[in-house]
Amino acid sequence: MNKVALITGASDGLGKAMAISCAKKEMDLLLVALPETGLPELAEFIEGSFEVRTHYLELDLTEMENCQFLINYVIEKELPVSFLINNAGIGGSVGFVEENFALFDKMILLNVRALTFITHGLIPILEKQEKSYILNVSSMIIHFEGPFKQVYGATKSYIYFFSKCLDYELVGKNIQVSILCPAGVNSNIKMRLLHNNCSSFQKLTILSPEEVADYALEKCLAGKREIIPGKFIRFLFFISKLMPNSLRRYLTLINNKNLIKSNKIIKEPEPAMESNVEVL
Repeated sequence: MNKVALITGASDGLGKAMAISCAKKEMDLLLVALPETGLPELAEFIEGSFEVRTHYLELDLTEMENCQFLINYVIEKELPVSFLINNAGIGGSVGFVEENFALFDKMILLNVRALTFITHGLIPILEKQEKSYILNVSSMIIHFEGPFKQVYGATKSYIYFFSKCLDYELVGKNIQVSILCPAGVNSNIKMRLLHNNCSSFQKLTILSPEEVADYALEKCLAGKREIIPGKFIRFLFFISKLMPNSLRRYLTLINNKNLIKSNKIIKEPEPAMESNVEVL
């Protein structure tokens, strides 16, 4: 039996690219995404293109009962999940006072609670496998505090800290915990429009979902704990460590203001819950 990869937020963007990358590595799949986001069609495409079996569940993971349903499904189907990719999340560049709290509530429920609950529930399954991996999607934003990213950045910082601590806690067991910290990803049409209206410099940091997914899986399976895709991005991150904090904060402010301006230009709709990462 093939190894099974469970991927949340799998219907589009980075999650979809992760699913295809795992299928190329002959992993069976359990894909999870919101209803009516094209998940059945994706599952059919993958099964028709690769010699893997694909399960899928259309669930809103901000609902606790759906997280429990996912865990129960894995247990009842006796799926040997050995790769958990916690990709589902909500992003956005918004003013804290101006934005409706409902958006922040969803961010916390999906980015923090769902990820933590699903990980907790599936560790007993992961422990049964010969070698297992957890790949949690954080963001480069955790290293660059600034306005308009307060709740989003906080949830991604939680994922980073949680992943680091959990990996230490699981030392000696067969489970490796890795963190993916991308900068910009053209994860869907909305994000491509957003990025097209960003500065020329910001555009240099943007990668395709396929580039990020392939690199992330390669490095995760090779034992890398913290994964930053993109040579140019890794160079910028190194340089940023040498900058004075005041300069880092100023550049972050300009970057985030550009994102807000770009949002207004494209008249951005309600952020999609499967769109996990954006420009730093």
